[in-house]
Amino acid sequence: MESKDLGRPVAFLAKMINYRPLAVQLVSKGLLDPNRWRRLLDYSSPKEVTLDALMIISDLARMDKGFYEFINRASILEHLKEFLVHEDPNIRAKACNALGNMCRYSSYFYSTLARCQIIGLLIDRCSDPDKRTRKFACFAIGNAAYHNDTLYGELRRSIPQLGNLLLSAEEDKTKLNAAGALSNLIRNSNELCQDIVSKGALQALLKLVADCSAVALNPSKKDALNESPLKIALFSLVKMCSHTPCRQFLCSSELFPVIGRLQQSP
Repeated sequence: MESKDLGRPVAFLAKMINYRPLAVQLVSKGLLDPNRWRRLLDYSSPKEVTLDALMIISDLARMDKGFYEFINRASILEHLKEFLVHEDPNIRAKACNALGNMCRYSSYFYSTLARCQIIGLLIDRCSDPDKRTRKFACFAIGNAAYHNDTLYGELRRSIPQLGNLLLSAEEDKTKLNAAGALSNLIRNSNELCQDIVSKGALQALLKLVADCSAVALNPSKKDALNESPLKIALFSLVKMCSHTPCRQFLCSSELFPVIGRLQQSP
């Protein structure tokens, strides 16, 4: 088919992918053939084709790590790198989400992300003008830090950006992703502990906890608390307390008493 006619068939495939048995069959029959994906992700393809193609990759990666090898064979990383700086915010957001799901289950793609110099672009997307892109960039960074500390050196630059998002007027989901990413940046080693403190990220987590504490201490707002990033922020602080520099800063902070007050929360 000509590129201009691919919209509906690719959209149909994107819907079919959500049904696991069909996803397995489609992939086994060559859905992720690299030549096909070179065409689908080409800049000459209609925008709706690109968006649905990115959705297919993202959904497959989220569904099962068994698809990682097939996604890798499709040779799409250079395309994803280009999409991170695309003029269309929807494409930037979907590229971030796809990369996050490609790091969801294992470190399979870590070395490739480093080789393709994608991590730096992901970090830049944390300050993207588009809110969905910022949200998914935090998600991707968190997963790129989760399984081991291979990418910690490159991810160091994300720390002040993640802290800024916790203090900004962001969606709760974005703050949740940012807090989770900070937790993962000290999950596998203490390499970034000093940066977590010196770049203000730990203080930002405490400020977030303080801001959420009013809701947490009000039983009538239980539903609102379920949507709050408070639990993930506290979980991140738990992880940080296992490292001496973070623990010392936490205990000496003027915001530390709020932790005690939260013991009264249901």
